[in-house]
Amino acid sequence: MNKKNLDTVLGDRLRMARIRKGWSQTEVAKKIGLSFSSLSGYERNYRKPPTETLAHLAEMYEVSISWLLGIGESGYQTQDREEVVIKDPELDYWYKQLPNLSKKDLRKLRKVWELIKEENL
Repeated sequence: MNKKNLDTVLGDRLRMARIRKGWSQTEVAKKIGLSFSSLSGYERNYRKPPTETLAHLAEMYEVSISWLLGIGESGYQTQDREEVVIKDPELDYWYKQLPNLSKKDLRKLRKVWELIKEENL
């Protein structure tokens, strides 16, 4: 990641994490006791949030501080990804079936997954 990207990654990722949650800037600002202009400034890279605010936002958005700072690539912490699967009964069922599959079935599943990715389905 080049210097320009590092300078803007925090704001971009704060905005992305908020949008993933489906929240407006006003909602988030109220939830954590910030002014709308402060949150907007963080997302537009005009201001840098204090460490405590950054930690609170990361917790609220269920992302790691590392990811917000551009250090990590995953938008969700590992434990959060597992939690998401478990909360959806249909996904949880399929997730739990994976360890029981034979190597042959896993290879077939991988081929199907590769086809899906190629076709952007």
